[in-house]
Amino acid sequence: MRHLTLVAAVVALLACPAWADIINGSFETGDFTGWRLQEINGYGEVIEGGTHGLETARLVLEGHYIPWGEDWVFSSADVGLWQESVQVPLDAQYLVFDAWVEGHGFAIAGLTQDHKVTVQSPVLTTYAIAVHDIVGSVKTIEFRGRDTEVGENYVYLDNVRFTDVPEPGALLMLGSGLLLTLNLTRRPRR
Repeated sequence: MRHLTLVAAVVALLACPAWADIINGSFETGDFTGWRLQEINGYGEVIEGGTHGLETARLVLEGHYIPWGEDWVFSSADVGLWQESVQVPLDAQYLVFDAWVEGHGFAIAGLTQDHKVTVQSPVLTTYAIAVHDIVGSVKTIEFRGRDTEVGENYVYLDNVRFTDVPEPGALLMLGSGLLLTLNLTRRPRR
């Protein structure tokens, strides 16, 4: 029975989501290696303190008002971060990433017009974009931060990856089940 449990554990670990195919998805290099950056009225930077305690990308949005005739017109920030020529793995079901905003910012994130989400939450949120219908294709992953007011506006991004489960909680459930199985096989028989 122990051998069967060990085989099940190894198979489950091999089936866990991979971080492959996206270069520097958690910004572990401390910079934007693998990513391209566009900065209009703002800039991008990699800072300490990511969701796993390492680094995270921060898009700093510095929109401002400019005179336009008699009225002042808001010139929003547009800071883009993207990675080109990423092949969506054949076993991928989701593009998953952690993101949150601070101030009057928001971001559009995705792969295509039909595969995108809007990031607006002021708390750390894990977003999942279904990609099962575009597996095997080559796409550009894009994050575009914008602001709607003058002030300190930020968009944070971390842990960009393809996975076959929508939420990290599924892995916790899998691990709990494996521990329970291992515990049950170790109980002495009466």
